[in-house]
Amino acid sequence: MTGSDSQHVDPHESADAVHLPRPTVAPLVLATGVMMLAAGVVLGLPFLVVGIVLLVIGLARWIGQLLPDEGHMAEPRVPEGVPAPIQPRLGKVPALQAGMPGYRLRLPVETQPISAGVKGGIVGGLVMPIPAVIYAVLAGHSIWYPVNLLAGMVLPGVDQMTVDELNQFQPTLLILGVIIHVVMSLVLGLIYGVLLPTLPAIPQALAWGGLLAPLLWSGATYLTMQYVNSTLSEGVSWPWFVVSQFVYGITLALAVKDSRRPLLAGLIGGWIGGLLMPIPAVLWSLVSRHGVWYPVNLLAALVHPDAKVASLEALEALRLDWLGTGLVIHLVFSGLFGLLLGLLLRVLPAIPSQLAWGGMLMPALWSALSYGMMGIVNPVLQQHVDWPWFVVSQFVFGAVAAIVVMFSEKVAIPPAGPGQPEEPTVVATESSGEPLPPAGPEETP
Repeated sequence: MTGSDSQHVDPHESADAVHLPRPTVAPLVLATGVMMLAAGVVLGLPFLVVGIVLLVIGLARWIGQLLPDEGHMAEPRVPEGVPAPIQPRLGKVPALQAGMPGYRLRLPVETQPISAGVKGGIVGGLVMPIPAVIYAVLAGHSIWYPVNLLAGMVLPGVDQMTVDELNQFQPTLLILGVIIHVVMSLVLGLIYGVLLPTLPAIPQALAWGGLLAPLLWSGATYLTMQYVNSTLSEGVSWPWFVVSQFVYGITLALAVKDSRRPLLAGLIGGWIGGLLMPIPAVLWSLVSRHGVWYPVNLLAALVHPDAKVASLEALEALRLDWLGTGLVIHLVFSGLFGLLLGLLLRVLPAIPSQLAWGGMLMPALWSALSYGMMGIVNPVLQQHVDWPWFVVSQFVFGAVAAIVVMFSEKVAIPPAGPGQPEEPTVVATESSGEPLPPAGPEETP
């Protein structure tokens, strides 16, 4: 080796390893941040805040990969050896041609058609108003209350109406609410039908964790607040609350699904999920300018006598006794629900992927669209919506739509390619140029 060659040798190269770029998730995080920023223009400030955080993290991570010795890794060399000789084997394999099975085959082999999603959206849209009407009757409202609130998603000025006016029959709001309901049912059903062939199968534990945790924890908290002090539930942003429980359920499911000791795994997974679950709640509280102590003070108000009747300013301030009470409640709830779900996740049957995606995807899409559009057009109306019941309605929609899709007839996915060209039919003719008549069966004497 000459002196000039030795100057160009990479110091990281060695006989046992090769210097390669290190894999990084930074581009994916950066792209997600840009997407959330774009969504925040329409859906509001929370998406903007999350987008900025992800954008900064992704950009910083990517720039950090450019620093010396940070963005590279040593990949071990494959030991050199004499490859085994290839033994020839006689025989012929027919060549694949366009249109033959196995030639650039599209996967999956069969799936429900897109029209099944539209049908599911129609049927789910017919069933979904039932929980909304039940809530309206139980809450002392009229049956027109839910549809009038729905019209407020796009019609300005509805937030100026009183509760008595929202309970009245309003022809304009009824027509507009029905149109919104029909359009969103068809569009979300169509989206579900288009996405379904591309959605992966959900493991049993993750499917139940994503469904049971928001249902059990949100239901228990909502009922307790209604019993202790019904005004407390008005200070909770239930869509964000459900997101927090979803984070808890997924974290717990990941801890339990491969464990041989479900009780211990459920307890530990519940506490780990309890550590992660407050992140969406604190993020919402900061964005809504309530301060970092507001969520835990609301939780303490379930049992603390002073917090039950505290004003908004008091709930936003730091109180050590309320903080301790809220942390104890959170710790107990995390452990109990972890034990319960740890036992249930091991014995519950598997959920079909269509039903799991319908029960989680549809409520998330519909609730996010409604919450975001209502926050832009009529922000005050968000306080009139009982969001736990709203999410229940969307869950009914998603589950019914998924059941319709599951029982729809599947269609086969044809192989890619134009297929074999048809051979031209040659018709024999006599010398006169007239075509011969078709040959019939021979007659036997």
